[in-house]
Amino acid sequence: MPDPNWPEAVLESRNRLREKGLNLWGVARIKDHDACQAREWRLCERARGKPRSVVVIGAGGSEMWHTVLAMSRFPATPRRGFHPLDEFSRETIEDEVRTLCQAGFAVDSTFPFDSKPLDFVTLAESAGLGVRSPVVPFLLHPDYGPWVSLRGALLFEEELEPSGELTDFEPCVACHCPCLDACPAGAYGPAGIQRLDLCAENRHSGGCGNGCEVRRACPVGADRRYDPDEELFRHFYSLPLLQRYFGLGLWKFVPGPVRRRRFL
Repeated sequence: MPDPNWPEAVLESRNRLREKGLNLWGVARIKDHDACQAREWRLCERARGKPRSVVVIGAGGSEMWHTVLAMSRFPATPRRGFHPLDEFSRETIEDEVRTLCQAGFAVDSTFPFDSKPLDFVTLAESAGLGVRSPVVPFLLHPDYGPWVSLRGALLFEEELEPSGELTDFEPCVACHCPCLDACPAGAYGPAGIQRLDLCAENRHSGGCGNGCEVRRACPVGADRRYDPDEELFRHFYSLPLLQRYFGLGLWKFVPGPVRRRRFL
């Protein structure tokens, strides 16, 4: 399917992002996304100016990982307030904001790791980057399956033609759902049941130390699974967030509203 009629500068931006491992890219209309969102989750409430289009940017597989790895930006242990993949994504996307503004576009940026994040999975669905699994809380891509991370978005005041949703991709319909039985903590059940507190407690006690068995069990995109060192790194960095949110370890002495402030 040919690309919609996007401006040349926008296509050049997409190509620059691809070269850095940000290989998933799609466009949605902000008014379409905001129409089904609560006010605090609307893009129009977060952006400067009056954006009309959003370019959602993600990374499938390990291409971005290898780009960042080559830059030798990884500390030996998690450092508070610093995440190498997030920092790389922010710098790369904000470089694109500056370049596009110099080309005459009115552009802003937003990120899933900001203090008040948006519903990036719904946003990515709207832009055709994948579909939300009705079984477990993963975005599934036709090629990369669940091995996808959403890195940020560009907000354009210009009206860009949407990419379109993946209406013909329904990976869970005929699947026997091995993901449901894969979690050793029993965090997921039929009809979309989720007990992420069980996942957090399991990991806090040392379980699933090198990766997520639920993600590994998905048959879609199995050949695009993260490299073992990337899986280990991502798990290493996500554990402190789970401990904070669910009040595990020393976080149990901190009131819930304070612990969860950055997530709300």
